[in-house]
Amino acid sequence: MSDWLLAILLGIVEGVTEFLPISSTGHMLLVEHVLKIDLEGDSFWRMFTVVIQLGAILAVVVYYARRLGVLLRDFIAQRPTTPRWRHPVVWITAAVIPAGAVGVVGKKTIDALMSSALPVGLALIGGALAIELIERMRRGRDRIGDVHDVGPLASMVIGIAQVASLIPGVSRSAATILGGRLCGLSTRAAADFSFLLSIPTMSAAAAYSLLKHRSPVTPERWGVLLVGFVTSFLVAWAVVAWFLHYVRRHTLRVFVPYRLILGALVLVAWQAGWLT
Repeated sequence: MSDWLLAILLGIVEGVTEFLPISSTGHMLLVEHVLKIDLEGDSFWRMFTVVIQLGAILAVVVYYARRLGVLLRDFIAQRPTTPRWRHPVVWITAAVIPAGAVGVVGKKTIDALMSSALPVGLALIGGALAIELIERMRRGRDRIGDVHDVGPLASMVIGIAQVASLIPGVSRSAATILGGRLCGLSTRAAADFSFLLSIPTMSAAAAYSLLKHRSPVTPERWGVLLVGFVTSFLVAWAVVAWFLHYVRRHTLRVFVPYRLILGALVLVAWQAGWLT
């Protein structure tokens, strides 16, 4: 497969899976195994995976641009509508800390989990069961319908839930939305908080990875990076728009069968030796 086609394929995979509760990391690892490519061993492709993640982040920033502007302007205003210590900007930022701390301390363990398809399969199935269980528990019990009403307890629960997404196959989106649902957030409010939380979380992780794995790039490969970035941005923007419209009236249960089937296929393939 040419670099250009691979760039488009990986951009699509990143754009589709990053914000749906199906795990972008898990899908990227499966693409590596199926196509027999080494995204971690090649410095350029490792950097490429970070660049397309930045494309997905930008899609969220663009989609939420107006709301982000309102939140930030209110936060820095002389008299904010919400006291600064209770402001959504504070709680969204604070919710980044648990996953960031665990990610730094447990990096070796996380890297080890990413070396095999087995954790991906188990996490896909476990996540499906968690979605089904929590959505059944929280049916008709929504208390918080807007991000502005998320308090310190809910933000910390969501932040702690995000730690689970360090396991490949869990899904950052699924973990944080389910954490919000456990705290009484509606699916839409939980999704809004999850996506806003993704901006500082993913930006920090991507910046760190980009600094660590940057490498010299030829003129042609700058084009490959641009194609992947644009593809990821456009696909992610469309997916975010669709998903947020969908969760206005629906739960995450539609993703349960997909996760169960894909997880089972991964385990079968791993057991048969087709995936390592």
